[in-house]
Amino acid sequence: MRKAILTVLLVSLFLYGCATGRPNIKDVTNKNREAKEITEIIQAEGLAAVINNDILDAKKRALGEAQRNAVEMTVGVYVNAATRVEKAIMVDQQILSKTNGYIKKYKILSEGREGDLYKTKIEALVKIEDVNKDLNLLGLLAPPAPATSNLRIGIVITDRIDGVPDTDGISELTLADKLLSLQYKVVAINEIATAAKNLKADNFLSNLDQQKKVGELIKADVLITGNAASSFNTDQGLGGLISYRAAISFKVLKTKQAALIYSNSFSSGGVSTTREAAGREALKRAAAIAAEDLARVLDQRLKTFNFISVSVKNISTLNQLTAVIKGLQNMIEVKYTQTESFNQGIAEIKVGAEIDNIAAIAQKLETKVEGIKVKVTAVTNSSIDVEIQ
Repeated sequence: MRKAILTVLLVSLFLYGCATGRPNIKDVTNKNREAKEITEIIQAEGLAAVINNDILDAKKRALGEAQRNAVEMTVGVYVNAATRVEKAIMVDQQILSKTNGYIKKYKILSEGREGDLYKTKIEALVKIEDVNKDLNLLGLLAPPAPATSNLRIGIVITDRIDGVPDTDGISELTLADKLLSLQYKVVAINEIATAAKNLKADNFLSNLDQQKKVGELIKADVLITGNAASSFNTDQGLGGLISYRAAISFKVLKTKQAALIYSNSFSSGGVSTTREAAGREALKRAAAIAAEDLARVLDQRLKTFNFISVSVKNISTLNQLTAVIKGLQNMIEVKYTQTESFNQGIAEIKVGAEIDNIAAIAQKLETKVEGIKVKVTAVTNSSIDVEIQ
């Protein structure tokens, strides 16, 4: 009897193990694996042309494009826009070509033919941590230095030779040629003169407020203003040549903030066969020295801005985070954005901007974000807290 009972117990334990043991181990393994994976829901669309009325082929390609766009949206969250453009080939070859490896699962929300195109919309669960890790390995997450060569620069330098105004604009042209060679955009002097006239800015060169208004009217990011004067030096012992000495002084104004970011002065001599030519040669040489100085320091001075942190809470999908990032990027105050972390519905975005513009950024944020409603809950000297409603 005891032997029969023991046999029944052993068989029961065996059957229990077969029925429950393996699934329990599998469940734990899956839970551990899922705990290590950071995923986010992303909605994306894909389009494909219908060729030779082959719907099945177009359907397949539209799905692939939607999956690729879902991964590309993740790349756009973590990689600064300037870097994304500059490294487009690397991203395409190293990240977007491995779309299937980043998408854990997906479901089709809608699909169908629209004219000559087949359109598919999906909701994908993307392993954003894997994308982030691969982007980091490629060195694409370091924030690039903000580009300044596309800034518009206005130059107004008044020239005098022996106390008489010289209208050839030697100093302005010399500075402009140097900045143009560095790929800056230089505003035409007649455009500046017209703006000053329209604003009745009679004290333009000495009045900061007028300079700011003129700069805003001509849409110049920077104004370089100053004076240059050349005067007779000597005509003795030069074999018939005439020597002049010139001095130039200038200041650099960041228009929007009406902030003086640099100033300096230089001098040089010039010789020629006539007083007028010698005077202009001296002006040109002095301006050339000033231009080299500007080339050395201007880019560095224009890049000086501060970092602030924008914390976004209540994020349900990565599409919402993308909308916030686009809203920030559409502000003139913002130089670049980069997501530093995103997990459990909370994102930390690093923003490069003028420190004086934090309040302006916070004020605009609620209206700049399209498609969702956001609320700014706190603002400090270095951070903005935002909640998605």
